[in-house]
Amino acid sequence: MKKIFYKAFFLGLLATTAISCSSDDSKDDTDPDNPNTGVKYVHKVLIEDATGTWCQYCPRVAYGIQQAKANSTLGDKVVAVAIHSGVNGYPDPMQISKGLTITNLFSSDYGLTGFPFGLINRTSEWEYPEPNNLAQVFNSINREEGSPVGIKISSELTNTGGTVSASFKFSKGYENLKYSIYIIENEVVTPESPQSNSTGYFNGQGKDFVHNDVLRAVSGTATGNTIGNVTADQEVTKSGESVEFTLFNNDLSKVEVVVFVTDNSGKVLNVQSTHANVSIDYAKM
Repeated sequence: MKKIFYKAFFLGLLATTAISCSSDDSKDDTDPDNPNTGVKYVHKVLIEDATGTWCQYCPRVAYGIQQAKANSTLGDKVVAVAIHSGVNGYPDPMQISKGLTITNLFSSDYGLTGFPFGLINRTSEWEYPEPNNLAQVFNSINREEGSPVGIKISSELTNTGGTVSASFKFSKGYENLKYSIYIIENEVVTPESPQSNSTGYFNGQGKDFVHNDVLRAVSGTATGNTIGNVTADQEVTKSGESVEFTLFNNDLSKVEVVVFVTDNSGKVLNVQSTHANVSIDYAKM
């Protein structure tokens, strides 16, 4: 299925990118009451893949993500979430209501209307991520400077839900921050669907196409939960954030927790992931 392609969208995207690159939504690092502590954290990139099992080209996007995550140097710094949506006549079995809210946000705020599409750190569109077009992903990882935001995660999950706790540390001040908590599931096999005939799009797989990074739950508000204003060296903890979900595999070993922080423009400042019930500490550079 071909994507709807809008010239106006790309012009708007270029303008938005230029504005975001030239502005600084953080507080002044030279302010003596708000110093930059100099602590930097390992920076990772978030890919949100709007997809559907009805979409015969969508598996190619998943293949691009798989290639990025398999990169020997930077693959461990790539975090992906596949957000499924159905269409008239085919209600995607992997769709969840909060996922629809997120993809509607992408349509309204970024002008993305055709499938498949992906957002890298919620700043730009990933257009047809073929294996030779992965530089967009790797160039979005700040390998030298890192991130001013560190993320620590722990969880207590069963096969139907539980709680996630996340802590955030900052090396400089920000205003109006938000955080999101996603639950994703790996190794979900496609049921009989239009993708059964898409053998040419994903490495020879047809109806047995295996989906990874499938969004199964969002904690709190789909468009992000409030952290608010923070100062340099501050730590903020959100404990016992509840999630409920239905798994396809009924196997927690295939479940991961994804946590990310966005600034007041919506840009992802950093993201972290870990397996269910496996704690992960701040990753300092």
